[in-house]
Amino acid sequence: MSFPAAAQTPAPKPAAPAAPAPAAPAPATTAPATTPPAPGAAAATPPVAAPVPLPLWFREIDTANKGEVSRADFLKYRMKTFDQLDTKKAGKLTVDEFLKVAEPPFSTDGPNTPPLAERQARARAEFENLDTNRDGLIERAEAEALVHAEFNQYDTDRDNKVTEPELRLIVQRSMQREAAERQQAEARRRQGLVAINDFIDLQLRSADQLDKNNDGKISQAEYAAVAGPADGPQAQGMPPYELRRKIAMIKFAEIDTNKDGNLDKVELTAHAVNQFLQIDLNKDRFLNEEEFKKSQEAEAAKLRAIVQTLMPAQPAQTAQPRPAPAQPRPAQPAQPQAPAGLAPGLPQGTR
Repeated sequence: MSFPAAAQTPAPKPAAPAAPAPAAPAPATTAPATTPPAPGAAAATPPVAAPVPLPLWFREIDTANKGEVSRADFLKYRMKTFDQLDTKKAGKLTVDEFLKVAEPPFSTDGPNTPPLAERQARARAEFENLDTNRDGLIERAEAEALVHAEFNQYDTDRDNKVTEPELRLIVQRSMQREAAERQQAEARRRQGLVAINDFIDLQLRSADQLDKNNDGKISQAEYAAVAGPADGPQAQGMPPYELRRKIAMIKFAEIDTNKDGNLDKVELTAHAVNQFLQIDLNKDRFLNEEEFKKSQEAEAAKLRAIVQTLMPAQPAQTAQPRPAPAQPRPAQPAQPQAPAGLAPGLPQGTR
């Protein structure tokens, strides 16, 4: 019922003991091309490559150590969670029954695990993926179809069993792809380029800092923190707090597309995607320094326009008689400038 287990990478098994080394050949009559080791120095031994690790599910199914897993055993193993959730033995799960997968004993709380609300949100999204006929239920046939599709990814020779060599090759290729993706991401980072996934992650990490009660959502009260400190010495040089708060609430309403008064991960992700597409002027699917600069300039202009609409109207000036031509005209006082911006730390696109 969970994400395909080939993505799991358990710790590699210890390497098997090396076979005894063959007897050393007789000394050659000609001097070797390389410099001989110093007397008493041990000969260099090439490192033994650790075997590609097997996923945990393979070892848990292959209890007899046959080195293979049949389709029937894989299906039984994968459907175990379905059977446990289906307490009424109706052969189908409602969304409320399926969401139990986010709770103990199926999922445990801990310092390195997502909070319950986030696990439930992921489970709800998985429910929608499994409910292929959109009837609000996950029938056993729908769940089994996904399990069979997963098994087919591992059974490369289509003999209805997954062997260790097959699985190790798949895991190895997956690890190589992940390594290549990390290298590409690092290369982009060094070039100052930001991909859409990196951009979304950055936005969500910033949003997580606002979620003080860790419920997976951001309320208006929590989002108001982006307005910065209240008026006083700590807000020296900033616009009035009420003005900053109004601007923050305008941004909140822009992100809160379902108008429920909270920002969830779906809304935050959608907003980040829209931001990315707007900033990516050359449509190369990466953001460069120049595009970020132009985006900041556009946001600053947008902010100035919002500030002008929120600032109280200035009282009309009483007309003064025109001075005599012989007298110099007094200089007009400088008009007040729009506030310089919001407090530091606003989410991207708000500053």
